[in-house]
Amino acid sequence: MKKKLLTLIAGGIMAAAMSFTAFAGGWQQDQTGWWYQNDDGTYLTGGWNWVDGKCYYFTAEGYCLTGTTTPDGYTVDASGAWIVDGVVQTQGTSGAVSDAGSGQAAGEAYTVNGLTFTPPAGFYKDDDVSDSSSLYFYNDNLDGVIGVMSEDIPEAAQYGTLLEMYSETILDAAMNSVGTPIAKGVKQFPTGTWYCYLYDAATEFDIPGQVYAYGRISGARVQMIMLIGNIGIAPDDVLMNYLR
Repeated sequence: MKKKLLTLIAGGIMAAAMSFTAFAGGWQQDQTGWWYQNDDGTYLTGGWNWVDGKCYYFTAEGYCLTGTTTPDGYTVDASGAWIVDGVVQTQGTSGAVSDAGSGQAAGEAYTVNGLTFTPPAGFYKDDDVSDSSSLYFYNDNLDGVIGVMSEDIPEAAQYGTLLEMYSETILDAAMNSVGTPIAKGVKQFPTGTWYCYLYDAATEFDIPGQVYAYGRISGARVQMIMLIGNIGIAPDDVLMNYLR
């Protein structure tokens, strides 16, 4: 899967490089409400996202919920920021971020080409399949896998960060070629914006459970996180905070 993805992404990079368009990120408002546009022209959707140190809930259409209770039972104030007992929760001090680190293994943090990942307790690095651009971690029962990939694409080097503007289109094409996602979203983590794809693993890959794939293009580098099978910990907002 890794080689196929890299080939597809590299092809998309070359096609997209022919016509760059500039976008301005930040909060935007229309007659329906507030939404947040990323620097590459995409917008945040589908649940909780950190923005400027505060946590906001965005609908599937991309609008920020304000002054209400979110579908998962949390409270947001009139600006949309998550609050507990009337106090705005901030990144680095809130319960969500502290909980995200509570299951970390006390062992080594692994770095691969610009990404540092500390595997959660019960996951161990597989030296046989890991290499200079990817790390793979298996759990005790061998029914859960975490893959961390960060690889340079030589074809993209001449275009620098401009390619990030087209990253969603390129990644969509690559991920749809690998399999048909049953859901897709855009998430904001401490490491930045990631595009998230959810697959039914039994249907697409003939393995039990689900596959979560997170991808982005950062300069001339493609970075992907794959969560396969029984991870035993909630993905995205929790597990992605093990990444630096």
